[in-house]
Amino acid sequence: MNALVLTKFNGNPQVQEVAVPTPGKGQILVKIDSSPINPSDNSFLKGLYSTKKTLPVIAGFEASGVVVASGNDFMSKRLLGKSVACFAPMDGDGSWAEYMVTGNKTAIPLKKNVTLEQGSMLLVNPLSVIAMIELAKKGKHKAIANSAAASALGTMLNRMCIDNGIALVNIVRREDQVELLKGQGATYIINSSSKTFKQDLSKIFSELNVRLAFDAIAGQMTFDLLDALNAGGEVKVYGGLSEQAAMANPGRLIFENKKVSGFWLSEWIMHQSLLKMLKHFNKIQKYLAEIHQTTVHQRVGLNGAVAGLATYMENMTAGKVLVKPGLK
Repeated sequence: MNALVLTKFNGNPQVQEVAVPTPGKGQILVKIDSSPINPSDNSFLKGLYSTKKTLPVIAGFEASGVVVASGNDFMSKRLLGKSVACFAPMDGDGSWAEYMVTGNKTAIPLKKNVTLEQGSMLLVNPLSVIAMIELAKKGKHKAIANSAAASALGTMLNRMCIDNGIALVNIVRREDQVELLKGQGATYIINSSSKTFKQDLSKIFSELNVRLAFDAIAGQMTFDLLDALNAGGEVKVYGGLSEQAAMANPGRLIFENKKVSGFWLSEWIMHQSLLKMLKHFNKIQKYLAEIHQTTVHQRVGLNGAVAGLATYMENMTAGKVLVKPGLK
């Protein structure tokens, strides 16, 4: 099969011909239809992701496809022939290939009204949004904030906050992104490129009593969010789009009891029961099929994945870029 193989971090992966993997007990072989490019893929290729895999390795963290083979066990064989959304294994080859072996526990059968393309985006962004909503509710936050708010995850979070009655301060970096979110019903939008950004942020955080902010950018953004939060507030960093270390004013931490912490979806999933996860997946599939289909900006084959990654990172607002191994 053809696969996009990474041989060194911070280098471009190359299309190579490799053997089709064989699933063992508890595993399935998925013929990949689509695999979305996420910021975490960019971090992984640059060697910035915390769970570095052993090189050489096939890249890609999530995908959709059809199960064409399985290990000789009941839980794996029951997925044969089914369309699934799936995570790549944490310690093995990923989804930017014609076929991928993964565990049967990390594959979710797709409902008939969810396409393979939409299903490929079923896991990372929707589950992250559900986790953020749960964290907000658990902390009894009536208002929260999010940076990189015009991304696919950001627009989904905006809609789910509206549905759950949570005020969301959407932080973007361009005026066209302000208009985009207005069109999606967002009430509170702040442009970080504005000369009055810090003042605007402090004002709206004070008015809404914002004490929880999610940050996809890190660097200076973490600093600004922490400064603007009310006393006892917390910034949860879930991305590093700036590729800079998260910054914090020590005085805010010492004298105002503020916090900077991390949010990692994989860690959150580990603390969810199987029943709860099944409920989440049912909710997500209904949401994707009926309410919030993710916009696909571009579809690329394996040979176009590197260029597709650059396109996506330069303009995430335009929509997702899908790697489709069957596309020539």
